[in-house]
Amino acid sequence: MANVEDLVQRGLHENEVLDLENNNLGDDGVHQLAQMEILKDIKRLELGDNEITDTGVEALVNSPYVSNLKSLNLKSNKLTSVGTRAIAVSPHLGNLDSLILKFNDIGEEGARHIANSETLTNLTTLDLFRSRIGKEGTLAIKRSPLYKNLSRVRLSEV
Repeated sequence: MANVEDLVQRGLHENEVLDLENNNLGDDGVHQLAQMEILKDIKRLELGDNEITDTGVEALVNSPYVSNLKSLNLKSNKLTSVGTRAIAVSPHLGNLDSLILKFNDIGEEGARHIANSETLTNLTTLDLFRSRIGKEGTLAIKRSPLYKNLSRVRLSEV
């Protein structure tokens, strides 16, 4: 993995988009990223394909610097329901309107965490494709108060 600060400088677009997809950041890199003040100006954060686990996600979503995020893409990482719960209860993600968690292993419980979130009330896009949410997870999302605001939603039971 390259130096996180160097990756941030290369991945920064128009001072609002930070694209760090496919950089093998892992949890250590995300821990470093979560402490960077530059995140406070980021609206869209792309972290797909980085071997991030629940530990890294917890560090990220507990950072006060992510409170201006509108879009968070964590596709194809190693998230489970534990990381999804951290996202769902984070007091710093109230501005989020797009959440991409496809190709993770969040399961039915993870889907329920999102469905019951009192923080993610501004979501208009939710992608849980191939995240093993099962029938019950799919129903939880569809019955959630959040569902009525979603204009783009991808759910699959497997």
